[in-house]
Amino acid sequence: MTLAELEQFRDILTERREGLREWLMINESEYAGGAEKVRTLLNEIKDALQHVEAGDFGLCTVCKGEIELQRLETQPVATVCLECITEAERNLLAEELTLAGKIHRALLPQRVEKIDGFEMAVHSVAAGVVGGDYYDFLPATGGGLTRVIIADAMGKGIPAGMVMSNLQGALRVIAEETDSPARLISRVNHWLCRNLPVPKFISLACVGLGSTAGKETKIVHANAGHCAPVLVRGDGSMESFDATGTVIGVHEDFAYEECSTAMHPGDILFFYTDGVTEAENPKGEMFETERLTDLVRTMRRRPMAELVGGVLGELQSFTGRLEFDDDLTVIALRKTG
Repeated sequence: MTLAELEQFRDILTERREGLREWLMINESEYAGGAEKVRTLLNEIKDALQHVEAGDFGLCTVCKGEIELQRLETQPVATVCLECITEAERNLLAEELTLAGKIHRALLPQRVEKIDGFEMAVHSVAAGVVGGDYYDFLPATGGGLTRVIIADAMGKGIPAGMVMSNLQGALRVIAEETDSPARLISRVNHWLCRNLPVPKFISLACVGLGSTAGKETKIVHANAGHCAPVLVRGDGSMESFDATGTVIGVHEDFAYEECSTAMHPGDILFFYTDGVTEAENPKGEMFETERLTDLVRTMRRRPMAELVGGVLGELQSFTGRLEFDDDLTVIALRKTG
């Protein structure tokens, strides 16, 4: 484990220790049973911190190999790797993973939202039981902008899923107070930096759709280090909504800008995560952005469901696999009138 990783886990353990100590001071006399469990956990944290100082934190006490890093991020007092846990522990872990997967899926929109004046299609799939991709449709408030969100957390599995649950909660609350994509991203970034115990990189793009009345819809967009959404015009020309700021969850003072343009009937907005462009074929070649955008442009006159299905089919043909190594999300919207 690197020095930076050891320092990261020292911070996690220290913060949890202080939180548990505070709980004991307030609740020890009233909740005797809970207090005993907290004292046991404090002892485990003390032992883990000693291993951090010794530089051997994260080593399995049974096989002396490394404990899985993603597991340590959610359970930093773990002392045994997954290969060495008991059968009972393995069954409990399987149950917890199943529950975590259900919770993660419940955080995503349960149906394809309808936005007046637009035809839409969405496909999102996690590489494992829990994924780190997120998307959402945040309705306009007070005649403002309807926001389309796509995001991708660093890593995969439960740690990434936990970060996404925090992101969803913050977005849903803050979106009610502001419709500006740039301000929304700035405030969510500030909230995440204040509330996540360690820095977690999240890329996020937000496009706000104005009133669909008439033949022109104003769109306002901001991009926090995410794969650039592409606007494919009816005539085949394209515009990329490149980053207007860096990823969120790192530093609360990062600034974000927004840009605006307009959509007309036949124009398509296409969002995606890097699970699409970084998918590899057996030769180690990546699918890449140019291949994707050329495909979207070629299929721009098809129904959105067919376009999304065509992209996925091409991706499976390219990789030679039906399943993928990374989380994958695509969203397609066409202005219809």
